[in-house]
Amino acid sequence: MNIDLEALSQIPQILELLTSLKDTVEKGTLEKRWLNTIEVAEYAGYSKYAIETKVKDKTFIKGIHYHKPSGQLMFDKVEIDNWIMGIKPTNSSTYKKEETDDEVDDEIFSLIA
Repeated sequence: MNIDLEALSQIPQILELLTSLKDTVEKGTLEKRWLNTIEVAEYAGYSKYAIETKVKDKTFIKGIHYHKPSGQLMFDKVEIDNWIMGIKPTNSSTYKKEETDDEVDDEIFSLIA
């Protein structure tokens, strides 16, 4: 039986991450992933009307940025974050990343991709 010594050296880091996760769950500070229209407007810094307009003009794509269970729009915070940062969803070929002239943003996007 071979023991990977490199993996053993990672045990303290794993323990620290697990302890942090336990503390987060116990404190109830775990962030919500699904936001309603008002919450996504506040989170993204838009008005409720602007969010509704982005749904109507298909800036936000059903099944990617939002879902509509029981008639209420529920936005995926992860995909909203990606949209804000200009990151293309992995499950849609219709979404286009906006071009930016800002060299800092270009550098960040190249690091992410």
